[in-house]
Amino acid sequence: MFERFTAEVRQVVGLVPHYALAAGRSEMTTADLAAALVSRPVGNTAGIWTAPQPPEPAEPASTQGGRLPPKAPYRFDEAARAVLTQSLHVAVAEAAAHIGTEHLLAALVRSGPPDVVAGLGARGATAETVDALLARLAGGLGTEGPPEEPRAAEGAGSALSYTRLTVDARAVVREGARG
Repeated sequence: MFERFTAEVRQVVGLVPHYALAAGRSEMTTADLAAALVSRPVGNTAGIWTAPQPPEPAEPASTQGGRLPPKAPYRFDEAARAVLTQSLHVAVAEAAAHIGTEHLLAALVRSGPPDVVAGLGARGATAETVDALLARLAGGLGTEGPPEEPRAAEGAGSALSYTRLTVDARAVVREGARG
């Protein structure tokens, strides 16, 4: 599934560990996915947001009151994995060869927890606006960059996988903790 992510979705997913870490969570949640998507107004969903964007989370300090920061979130929780899977189903239903920000947003709005759905709605991402966006794009890339070819992204013969994305997320967290 991850090899179908557009460059913009990869930017959003790269922010998710920062939100989980800032909230002190051991796993990345749907709230973290939604916060990352809203904070990074890129791609096809950029025109949906009507409220000011929330700030990106502060870089985690290497120590907090003399203690190490909480364990870095290395994995998505069950609900977040379900939303990511739902984004694939939305893309397939739209006959799209990619998973774009519009598919991730549609999955969050359609199957996310009520508090996440309400928060997205307050920023302009309602079921109606998402459906209109999907209809307008009709499975096309819109303003988003195509997914990278797996061979180009990961070396000859390999594909971007959940494991590879998790390793990349760990690197982002480690880099932030050093900063």
